[in-house]
Amino acid sequence: MQILRLRDVIQTTGLGRSSIYKFSGQGLFPRPITLGGMSVGWTTKRIDQWIVERVRERDSVPDNAEHTTSWAVTIGKGNICQTDLQILRIKQVIELTGLARATVYKYIHEREFPLPVSLVGASVGWLRAEIEYWLACCAEESSDESLDEPEAQSEAA
Repeated sequence: MQILRLRDVIQTTGLGRSSIYKFSGQGLFPRPITLGGMSVGWTTKRIDQWIVERVRERDSVPDNAEHTTSWAVTIGKGNICQTDLQILRIKQVIELTGLARATVYKYIHEREFPLPVSLVGASVGWLRAEIEYWLACCAEESSDESLDEPEAQSEAA
């Protein structure tokens, strides 16, 4: 069993410190376990299960059904995921993709971009694995197009 400290939970879920404690107090987020004194932590299993539940809600998939998202994240039976689950907030998505905020939401509307996952309250985030898969698909499409260009140029000559 691996224990995550607060900074790791913040990095994994994309939630802030006050949101984590607020929503865990309301039962909307896993409660921390006491490690001794004032130290607390969360098990990776409970955090991963919480993220998987958010993905299942987004995709309307029943519990314990094997599921692969549109962007290649597979969740097996028992909510086990082979991919390292990490939630990115919009600022991190912008940094990773180089897209503007408006472009991200435009692409979502056009169904050309991974859908966000509802976290708690009005907060949303994206699975890092889905964003990375989307980027890889874009790079693959670009390299396929550039391979086709020399043929077109040589035919024109």
